[in-house]
Formats: sequence, structure tokens, C-alpha cells
Amino acid sequence: MSQTPTPDPQPTSEVDAGGASLALGLEPWQALEEIIDSGNAEHLTMFLNLLVPADIPYSINQLDEDRRTRLFSMIDPELAADLMEHLSDDYAADVIEELSPQAAAAIVDEMDSDDQADILAELTHEDAQAILQEMDPAAARDARNLGSYPPDVAGGLMVTEYLHYDQNLLVDDVISNMRAHAQEFSEYLVVFLYVTGEAGRLVGVVRLRDLLLAPRSARLSTIMITQPRFVRATDTLDDLASFFDHHSFGAVPVVDQQDRLLGVVLRAAVQAALGERADRLLMRAAGIVTGEELRSQPMFTRSLHRLMFLVPNIALVAGSTSIIAFHEGVIQRLSALAIFLPMVAGMSGASAQQSISVSIRELTLGLIRPRDTLRVAFKEIVVGAVNGLVIGLLLAGLAWVYRSHISGLPIAVGVAFAVNSIVAVTLGGIVPLGLRKLRLDPAMASGPMVATLADIASFFLLIELARHLVPALSGAA
Repeated sequence: MSQTPTPDPQPTSEVDAGGASLALGLEPWQALEEIIDSGNAEHLTMFLNLLVPADIPYSINQLDEDRRTRLFSMIDPELAADLMEHLSDDYAADVIEELSPQAAAAIVDEMDSDDQADILAELTHEDAQAILQEMDPAAARDARNLGSYPPDVAGGLMVTEYLHYDQNLLVDDVISNMRAHAQEFSEYLVVFLYVTGEAGRLVGVVRLRDLLLAPRSARLSTIMITQPRFVRATDTLDDLASFFDHHSFGAVPVVDQQDRLLGVVLRAAVQAALGERADRLLMRAAGIVTGEELRSQPMFTRSLHRLMFLVPNIALVAGSTSIIAFHEGVIQRLSALAIFLPMVAGMSGASAQQSISVSIRELTLGLIRPRDTLRVAFKEIVVGAVNGLVIGLLLAGLAWVYRSHISGLPIAVGVAFAVNSIVAVTLGGIVPLGLRKLRLDPAMASGPMVATLADIASFFLLIELARHLVPALSGAA
């Protein structure tokens, strides 16, 4: 008796969404490519919802431009906005630029107001205006207002998604309004309600607990906390960091010069901005002029940003090598100097870089200012003297091991580094302060400048000391 074959079970949604591809050993981004190529928007949405957050930026970055554009065209704007939150602002802007103004506007509309301003600030003026024209008018107005502030002040970091009510409203009116807009307000950080008075001025805050426990007939003015803490829209990132260091708030209201409520700055936004600034400083110190670079950017743009740092360095390198060229005869007579010149210069440069890093960090944290130059110099001289003595003895020992038959060379090497250590760390400590006073970027210019000066000093010291301490070079020009 024959039996009708039982059909194979249908794949589950997870398998349809890419689980089968993952089971075959594909990387998430490879499975993502397959689903995009299939054109199945439903499966793409399922798969993206299954991805762990850590895999999202990597997977998107592995896609070519065509697939990346199709990805954001196939999913709904709300999911696309959620994906953008996992990308850096500059990379998210690159993705937005690949879309049509209509598609980009639909995604930007779904973002928080501070994210909208950050993304639009990364775009060209023409692209930003094209997107703003397609956005919801109210969201576009908020984005323009936030975009009028620099990104590292309270006005540029604040969000406009917060709850604020007039002080004369009844508790019952406020609760009814919150319930009527429950879906919209569910996206807000609701811990405090901000209370405004005449002309929208901030007059108090109400804790959500107090609102729920107060009589429904009470007015907000009777249950609010008066004289609330706030920051000005022009307060800097350092001011905000200091505020949150001294107060355990999750957010703080932002007001203008007339105390009118403008928005709210979240503690998380300040912490993220501090991290981004540290990353930019690190990139600038490493020679990336703009402080931002991704390998997804156009090759010519990346090349130009690097050349802007490398080309001027030719003059600095020429300055340090001129010392060697001037004393070429001395080096020819004692070839061993060619071994120890880069050793002393390299260790001096490393010492200088340590001082530069400390000064830039303290400048960033607001712990020092240009007027503290003498105090910084004194502290670095002490550290430079101690480290110079220790490392100088070690380098002298190496010189003795390698060239013990050359009398006086170990002493020249050790003393040259000991003295130059003080010079290098002192320059490393004070040059960033001088550049800040001149309104130049200390992270960008300190490294090359100090490295060149330290090289010049180390070359000169070692050659001159060798001329006087090594018998074979006595009197050499």
C-alpha cells in the first residue's frame, strides 16, 4: 500500500530570513547580501531584527554601495533609523547621501532630534537642504534650530522630545494629555515634566511620582520643584561634563538667555560626545587632519586629508636632518654615531609624546589652561630629569656593550639622552598650551613640532658631546 509522500516542513521565518545561510557557515554580512539580492523585503526585515547590535555596523560596511542603497530602500524608515543609531555620524551621513532626498527624509524624520541635527551637519549644504524640504515641517524646523548651534554646545546636543506644560494646568489635564499621546511619548525619557511660565520660561520641574500622587485638582505650580537646575544653550561640552560630574541627573533642561525652555540634554549624549571628541583628537594626533576618516570614504578625499598633514612635515624633517648634514664629517669619522643617533632621538620622541598626550588630555578635561605653562613646565622637568637619568644609564650600558672599545661614547650617549629627556618632555608639556593660546589645534600640530625640536636637540647634543668626550673626535668640526 503506497503512501502519499509527506511534504518537507516549510522553513521557519528565521530560516527564511537568513538562518539557513548562517547555518551553512556564512558570515552575517554574507547572508545579508543574499537576502538583499533576493529582493525579499519581509525576510530582510526579519533578518535585521535578528542581528545582534555588534554585527550591524560591520555587516553594513561590508556591502557595496548598490546593495547598501537597496538595503535602506527595502526596509521601512523606522527600522532604517534604528540601524543608523548603530553607525557613526559621518558614516551614517555617507549612507544617507546615497539615497534620494525623499527616502533620506523619511528616515531622518524617524530619528531623535539631536541625531537629526548631527546627521544633517555632516552633509553638504545642498544635500541637507534637499532633505529638509522633504521632511515633516515641524521636524525640519527643529532640525534647523538645532543645526544653528555648534555640535559641541548644549544647544547642539539637546533633544526636543521632552514633556513640558504650563504652570497653570491642572494635574488632571496633564495626565489626560499624556494618556492621549501615550504612543508618541513612549519614545521620550519621562522622569521629569518641565514646567513653563510666561513666554515659555522655565519655572520648575515635576517628578513623575509627584504628578501621579498629587490631587487631580492641583495645579502644577503647587507641586513643582522651583528654581530648577539648568544649562544655557551656549554652554560648552566641558561645561556639561562638569555639570553631570556634580549632579546625578539623567538629563538637564536647556534655556536661552531669557530663560526660555529650548530642550533637554541627556547625560548619555554628553558621554557619547566626549567619546567622539577623544576619538577625533586621537585621529588628529595621528595625522588625520579632519579628525575623521573611514575607508568607505572616497579615495581622493582620504588621500587629500592625509597629504595635508604629510606635505608640511617635509619642512620639519628637513630641519632635523640638517643637523646631521652639518656634522657629516664627524659621523664619517665615527660611524658608531649612526647607530646611537636614532636610538637617542627615538627615545626622546617617545618621552615627548607622553607629555603631549597628558597635556592634551588635561586641556580637554579643562584641568589646565595656557596660563599654566610655568607650572606644567616645572612638573615635566622633574619627571624628565628622573626618567632621563634612568634611561640614560640604560642607553649608556647598551653603548658600552656594543662599542666598549670607543672611549667616552657610552658617557656621551647617556648624558645626551638625560639632558634631552628634560628638553623633550618640557616641550611636549608646554607646546600644546602655546598652540591653544594661539587658537590652533594642539592635537594636530603638537606631535610634528615637538618631534622635530626633540630630534634637533638630540642630534646636536649627542654629536657635540661625542666631539668633546671621544678622543678620536677631539677637535673634529
